[in-house]
Amino acid sequence: MKFKFFWLLVALLGFSPVQTVKAVVIDDLYTVALMVSDQTADLRLEAFEAAFDLVLIKVSGSDEAQKSPAILRLAKKSSRFVKQFSYESRPGINDEGGATKILYLKVNFDQQLIEQLLRKYNFPIWGRERPSSLLVINSQSGETIHIVTGDSAPKMVELLDDAALKMGVPTLLPLMDLEDISLVDASDVTKRDFNVINNMATRYWPDAVVVGEIVELDPEHWQGAWEVRFADQIFEWRHSASNQKDILDQLIAHLASVLALEYALEYHQRNEQELLLRVSSMQGISPLILVQKYLGSLNVVESVRVALISKKEVTFYLKLRNTVEDLQKLINIGNVLEQQGLPQVDLQSNGAAVINYDFISRGLSN
Repeated sequence: MKFKFFWLLVALLGFSPVQTVKAVVIDDLYTVALMVSDQTADLRLEAFEAAFDLVLIKVSGSDEAQKSPAILRLAKKSSRFVKQFSYESRPGINDEGGATKILYLKVNFDQQLIEQLLRKYNFPIWGRERPSSLLVINSQSGETIHIVTGDSAPKMVELLDDAALKMGVPTLLPLMDLEDISLVDASDVTKRDFNVINNMATRYWPDAVVVGEIVELDPEHWQGAWEVRFADQIFEWRHSASNQKDILDQLIAHLASVLALEYALEYHQRNEQELLLRVSSMQGISPLILVQKYLGSLNVVESVRVALISKKEVTFYLKLRNTVEDLQKLINIGNVLEQQGLPQVDLQSNGAAVINYDFISRGLSN
């Protein structure tokens, strides 16, 4: 049976554009949902293969893994990586504009198997906690130019949301309320005036700021020009396409790839670094459990256990897959721990490196 997709959607990543946040935790990073026409076994197996491609993109941050001959061969046997699947009907619109039900196949992949596969073939892994990006975009059609918001360009925002879900990239848009309008207008975006734009962006606490414009030259010719700044880095690029959707898909895919360069971690097979991480401002057992769970969720951490408990302070023993610097990088984009100072050498712990943090209690729940 020839497999036909009506549309591809990534299911319920577990994040939404929220104001005044930093990094976002994507709970369903290993789950993908595809629109399908029926529940036959042949169609399901073909959907597994397509979902397998999508989950590798999300977890690694780019489509490079899909180009590997070894992984291409495994794609034909993608069912071995599936943990569970289910079907669900969702409300939709038919070709006549009427309400209908659309069938989706929801595929949950085995996290351990996917990560083992990527490590085996030396591809990076981008963890669940990901940097947020504020998109400050001009849309131009003819002589009309406006900054993209949910009110000014709802269809474009829908396309951006779909692309961000597919790539696992948390994004948010400026509200362009009275506060924003008093600081930024479309001409500032055209000029790429980052001094002005960053002043406006501070209220959103983004890790990255994307500034650019999408221009409709005619219905079949679109251009996009983009610049993203984060972690003292600047990336610029341009895209052309025959439609608006492709331009926005390219924007988000390229944004994911440059963010992954910084935050997706290469696997160091012989790295066996150990570390003591001391956390202050811990009141009771609940913070201990939450912080231990949080540290264990970071992809850089191989294992974590409690080494010492004292009044309002807990020391964790960590075994790392990657470097201490990689661990610090991931913690710094989060909302859970705040570093007190530079790493110290604790002579009472046989010279083991000790990093001191405060528990700031944002971004965690039971």
